[in-house]
Amino acid sequence: MMLGLIVATPLLLSIMIAAGSWSRSQALTGIMETGMRLAPWASALLIWPVIEPTQVMLNWPLDGFQLRVDDVARPLLLLTAIAWTLAALMARSVIQSHRQSFWLGWLLSLTGMNLVLLAGDLIAFYFGYALLSLCSYLLIIHHRDDQAWRAGRIYLVLTLAGEGAVLAGVLLIAARLGNAELAELASSAAPGMHAITAWLLLIGLAVKLGIVPLHAWLPLAHPVAPVPASAILSGVIVKAGLLGWLRLVPSDLPSLASWTHLLLIVGLATAFGGIGLGLFQQRIKTVLAYSTISQMGLILTGFALSFQLPELRAEIIIVLGFFALHHGLNKTSLFMACGCAPGRSGWRMLMVVLPALSLSAAPLSTGYVAKKLLKHSVEQVELAATLVPILSLTSLATALLMWKLVGLAAAEKEVDAGAHPAWITLTLLALTVPWAWAIVHGLADPPTAAGLWAGTWPLLLAALIIAAWRQVPMLQGLAWRVPEGDWIVGAETLLLWFHSRRPALALARPPRHWWLMFMKRSKHLHRRIEDQLSRLPLAGLLMLSVTALLWWLLQ
Repeated sequence: MMLGLIVATPLLLSIMIAAGSWSRSQALTGIMETGMRLAPWASALLIWPVIEPTQVMLNWPLDGFQLRVDDVARPLLLLTAIAWTLAALMARSVIQSHRQSFWLGWLLSLTGMNLVLLAGDLIAFYFGYALLSLCSYLLIIHHRDDQAWRAGRIYLVLTLAGEGAVLAGVLLIAARLGNAELAELASSAAPGMHAITAWLLLIGLAVKLGIVPLHAWLPLAHPVAPVPASAILSGVIVKAGLLGWLRLVPSDLPSLASWTHLLLIVGLATAFGGIGLGLFQQRIKTVLAYSTISQMGLILTGFALSFQLPELRAEIIIVLGFFALHHGLNKTSLFMACGCAPGRSGWRMLMVVLPALSLSAAPLSTGYVAKKLLKHSVEQVELAATLVPILSLTSLATALLMWKLVGLAAAEKEVDAGAHPAWITLTLLALTVPWAWAIVHGLADPPTAAGLWAGTWPLLLAALIIAAWRQVPMLQGLAWRVPEGDWIVGAETLLLWFHSRRPALALARPPRHWWLMFMKRSKHLHRRIEDQLSRLPLAGLLMLSVTALLWWLLQ
C-alpha cells in the first residue's frame, strides 16, 4: 500500500495545483497554494522502499498494474529521494515566475519517475516513462524566452522519436508476452525476443541518457532551465534510460553479443566526445551538461559488458547502480552550485572542487571506487588490455573538464545569490552517502598502492597539461568555441544555407508548393497553439483527459 501512496502523492498534488489554477475561487486558490507548499516533500517518501522493500498489486487503473522494489532500483530510489527533495527545497526559494506550471511539471515528472523506479510490469514502466518524458518539457521551457522555446522543441523532437522506438519495442514484447513482469523479462532471454526489439529499446532509451549522437537536447535544455530543474534533469532523470535498459533488454541475446564491440565503441566515443565538446563551452551549466553526456558514455560501456559476459550481469548491475548513485548526487550538487554564486568565497569553491574531484575519480573518492569497480568488470573481457588504459584516460579527460568547470565557477559572483542550505546539505550527502552504500554492500575494498597510483597518475598528467597550457601565451589568447547543441546547430546552419542558395541553384524560380504556403500561414497559428498548451490549466486538463482515455481503452 505504501508504494501506491508514493506514486499517488505527487499526482494528487498536481491535481490540486491544476484545480486552483483553473478557478479563481478563494477555496481552490488555497488548495493550490497548499499543493505547492507540500510539493517539495513528495519525493521524500521514496526513502521508505529503500529501507523496507515491498511489493503491491493494483487493479486500477490498469489490469495487472504491479509495483515492487528490488536491488536494481534501490540505489536509484535513494538517489531520487535525496536529490529530488533537496532540489525541490531550493526551487521553493528561487522559482518566482510561472510557479503553477513549474510545480505541475515537477510533480508530474516525479510521478513518472516514481513509476519507472517502482514498476513491476511492462505497462507500469512504459506509462511512467512516457509521463516523465513529456512532462519534463514544462521544466525546460519555464522561462518562456526564445532559447527556452527552441530547446523545448528540440527536446520534444528527439524525445518523441525515442518514445516511438521505445513504444515499438514495448508493443513487440507485449504482442508475444502480454503485460510481462520486468523481473522475468530481464533475467533471461525472453521467448520470442528478437534483435530488432532489443535495438529499438536500446536506441530509444539512449535518447534519455544522452548517448552520442542523440545527446543534443542536453546542452540546449540545461542552460535555459531553472537551476533546480537542470539538477534533476542531469542528476536523476537521465538515469531512467539506464533503468529501462536493465529492465527491458536481456543480457543473453546471442544477436546482441556479436555487437558488443560496437556498443563499447559508442560508449567510449560518448565518454570522450562529451569531454571534447565540453572543453569549448563558455557557460557553466553547458559544461556540466556535456560532463553528464561523458559519464553516461561510461555507463553504456559498463552495460555493453553484460552482453559479452551475461553470467556477470548481476555484478555489473550492482556496479552501474553505484555509479549512477555517485554520479547523480555529485552532479546534482554541482548544478545547484550554479545558483549559489560559488565564486564569492573559498569555502563555496571547496564545495565545487570536492564533487568535481569525485567525478574525476580522484583517489579515496567515491568516483575512484566506481571507476575501480568498472575496471574490474572490464578486466574480464577479451579487450581488457586495451580498455583498462582507455578508462584511465577518461579520468584524465574528466579532470581537464572539471578544471574548466572550476574556472567558470570561480567567476560566478552574483551579489544577490546566497549559499542555499539545500545545496550545502546535498554536497555533504554526495560526499558521504555513496561511501556508506559502498561499505554496506561490500563494494569498497581497502586501497592498495597500485590502485592509488592508477587513480593518481591521470590527475597528475592533467595537472601537467594544464600547467603547460598556461605557459603558452598564444594558447591563452585563443577563444575556441563549439556552439551549444553542436551538430544540431550545424544541421540548422546547413539547412539555412541550402534554403538561401536554392533560388541560385535552380534554373528557374521554384514553384510555390501548396504545403509551403500552408506552413507559412500556419506559423503564427502554431505559436498560438503552443502558447495555449504551455499554460498550466490547459496542460493539466489535457494530461488528465489523456490518462482517462487510456484507462477507458484498456478496460
